[in-house]
Amino acid sequence: MNLRFLNVQNIFLMDAVGALLSLTLTAGILPFLSTWTGLQPSVLYFLAAFPLLYCVFSFICYRQRNQKLWMLLTILFANALYVLVSGAVMLTVQGITVWGYSFLVAEILVLLAVILIEWSVYRSFFGKTADSSKAF
Repeated sequence: MNLRFLNVQNIFLMDAVGALLSLTLTAGILPFLSTWTGLQPSVLYFLAAFPLLYCVFSFICYRQRNQKLWMLLTILFANALYVLVSGAVMLTVQGITVWGYSFLVAEILVLLAVILIEWSVYRSFFGKTADSSKAF
């Protein structure tokens, strides 16, 4: 994977922008389309809490002078948690339409791609040396 433009700082900006987009869709647009998606606004607002927190966290990390290993691992695992929560919603909420499933599957696929990119950045920048104490 070509990581020339992706460094530890830019990965946080990418994550913050992606989380903002997810937040806009989940809390701003999809509640008005709940009859099409079968996802009740309360479920969508619950889901929107995750990208809201991730957007704030990622933007704060982006603004830091020195990004730390724990920051990247935190957002990486947080994104994995959101994949699991979205999957659980898909499996447990009754009445989801094809459009609702499509949204959730798309969200999961995008998040899996983001996780792979974040993992690649982690390995490229923090996995090269045995002494990663400078990253903490």
